[in-house]
Amino acid sequence: MVKTQRVVITPGEPAGIGPDLVVQLAQREWPVELVVCADATLLTNRAAMLGLPLTLRLIPPTPLHNRKLRAH
Repeated sequence: MVKTQRVVITPGEPAGIGPDLVVQLAQREWPVELVVCADATLLTNRAAMLGLPLTLRLIPPTPLHNRKLRAH
């Protein structure tokens, strides 16, 4: 079984340039899965302001006690 490599990104301050960069990163294919920890509405609105398409796959939060914790 091939494991998907993931890169987790946080855009930082919502009023800053980070959300713009995240939307721009989403415009191309990457050899890893990009996982963005951010407000979906913020990213959708920013993409609209930039005139760029953006498709999000939302991952619902789960209670911490149901998660397997791993340290790397």
